[in-house]
Amino acid sequence: MNKFELYSEVQLAKDLPELGFIKGDIATIVEIIENKNGEYGYCLEFFDGQGNTLEITVVAESAIQKPILHGVVNYREYVHS
Repeated sequence: MNKFELYSEVQLAKDLPELGFIKGDIATIVEIIENKNGEYGYCLEFFDGQGNTLEITVVAESAIQKPILHGVVNYREYVHS
């Protein structure tokens, strides 16, 4: 059983430097993918402060975590090289 629900917000547990995202960035799960070994991957959508899509990518379950309880969201400039 996967531990994250569709359309829930998650926090990156590690950097994704190839896309310009860092540990702690917030994304929304837009699809859940199960491989033949029963392992889960997640299609994440990243948004800017106005709700515009920045990027959509697939990550392993180990790359995400539930947002920190009582955490503070911090906006930063997004630069994708």
